[in-house]
Amino acid sequence: MRPIPRNSHSTENQILASLKKTEHPNFFSQLEPCQFSRGEVVFEAEAPIDHVYFPQTAVFSMLAAMENGETVEVGPVGREGLVGLRIFLGAETTTDRVIVHIGGSAMRLSSNALKTELGTYKSALSRKLLRYTQMLLAMTSRTGACNKVHSLEQQLARWLLTMDDYVDDDLPLTHELIALTLAVRRASISVAASMFRDAGLIDYHRGHIRLVDRKGLESVACECYVIIKDEYDLLYADLSK
Repeated sequence: MRPIPRNSHSTENQILASLKKTEHPNFFSQLEPCQFSRGEVVFEAEAPIDHVYFPQTAVFSMLAAMENGETVEVGPVGREGLVGLRIFLGAETTTDRVIVHIGGSAMRLSSNALKTELGTYKSALSRKLLRYTQMLLAMTSRTGACNKVHSLEQQLARWLLTMDDYVDDDLPLTHELIALTLAVRRASISVAASMFRDAGLIDYHRGHIRLVDRKGLESVACECYVIIKDEYDLLYADLSK
């Protein structure tokens, strides 16, 4: 992670955008802009949470790690949410490993500063984070069911569509990172991606995947994509109120 200038162009985090800066001057004054690179590790499992992050253009992935070293994605976190949400829930450490899926910008805040804001009388942030937690629980439970009952092709299509909702068409992703996310062998991702490319759904080269036929990819994905997307849309609508 490296600092970036405050005037750097970025997509605004939706939780921060829903707050009035005039009502939270101390909170906003302590936010620090930062930049993340793809594959960067933000938290290791069971590590203390010293800072939380409000993603802007960066997309993070919460990974559950098994004793044998395998990992599977619990859920992504992008501009709709907060990395380090367990501070809001009263915990001091993270149970998941968190890595950067798509490099980009975020706003950093010390965990103590977040606690102070949450303890402020009538802070709107608590209500916003509670609503985000509700969406996250719905999304992670659906993702867990999807990983259990749907084919790799369906899961990959769902996941690519979700990433496309964050960054639009050209996805800076590698097969290795996708395999880590979906808890499968890299070769399995390569086979599925090759099938998608042969069908004219995607194209890829040198760490980039481009969606060619989004409608076609939606037809391959399971129903979980629409269900999860609806949860995101409802969250965005509620945060804007």
